[in-house]
Amino acid sequence: MGIEIGGSIEKVNGKEISYNEFVERYLAKNQPVVLTGLMDDWRACKDWVFDNGKPNLKLFSTHFGNSKVQVADCGTREFTDQKRVEMTVSEFIDHWIDDRECGGASNSFQEGNGKFVLYLKDWHFVTEYPEYVAYKTPVFFL
Repeated sequence: MGIEIGGSIEKVNGKEISYNEFVERYLAKNQPVVLTGLMDDWRACKDWVFDNGKPNLKLFSTHFGNSKVQVADCGTREFTDQKRVEMTVSEFIDHWIDDRECGGASNSFQEGNGKFVLYLKDWHFVTEYPEYVAYKTPVFFL
């Protein structure tokens, strides 16, 4: 037994539709739509990933590595949330790379006999690096 979903969702090139047309055709009618092409010129899509889709971790360590960030240790609970630790982006990336070289998950590290998944949480990148314009929010979402 499962949920059956019918119908289809229209795909529209976001560069070829005006805001007013978007509102009239989709927003006002609460009609879902997939907007394509809006990330084509984003610096983040060029700098942050390789052509094969894998993240460019060295770029983050090199250019943003000294940033202090909150990281959730998903293997340890504190009250109703995961334990938080502060580390630099470089330290987080080092954990990620070290674990991958040992055959582990993409963002976890070994500690004793347990495996803990780290989650870089709530990094206010845009505020910290305003001169690095990683993306431009499309007009449809302002």
